[in-house]
Amino acid sequence: MADLSGLRGVPAARARIDAEELELIDRARRAGATWGEIADALGLGSRQAAEQRRLRLVAAVRGRLPGPDPYGESLARLRSAALEVHRRVGADRRWDRRFTRAVLVRETLSAVPEATGGALFALVEAVIADVGSSDGARPLPAPTRAAFDRLREALIQASPKH
Repeated sequence: MADLSGLRGVPAARARIDAEELELIDRARRAGATWGEIADALGLGSRQAAEQRRLRLVAAVRGRLPGPDPYGESLARLRSAALEVHRRVGADRRWDRRFTRAVLVRETLSAVPEATGGALFALVEAVIADVGSSDGARPLPAPTRAAFDRLREALIQASPKH
C-alpha cells in the first residue's frame, strides 16, 4: 500500500502559501509597488494577471478563514461612490464641455460596473486625477462636487495603502 501521509499535508501547506502570497502582494501594494511590478515578481505576463491572481487568492483564503472579506465592505462603498458620480456625470448635459478631460472621465466611469477590485481602484484613481488636473474648468454643480468628494474619501478608505 502506498504511503499517502505526505499528500495529506498538501492542502494545509497550500493554504499557508496562498495566505502568505496574498499578504506579500498586499504589503507590496501598500509600499507603492505597481501591479506591473508585482506581475514581474510573480512571473506573470501582465498587471491584469497579477490583479486576477490576488482576487483568486482572496477568494481562496476567505474560503478557508472565518470572518468577512476585509476589502469587501470598503470595495462596495468605493463602487457605490463611483456609480453615484457616474450617474451625476451622465445626467449633466454640459459635462463634456466642462473641462478638457471631461469625456475621458465619463468614459472611464462607464467601466466601473464591471470592474474587478484592482481595476476599480485604478479607474477611480484615474478619474480623480483627471478631474483634479482640470485647471480653468467650469465649476461643477454642488451635488456633483459633493459626489466627487465622497468618491475621494471612499478611495482613501478602500486603498490597500490606507
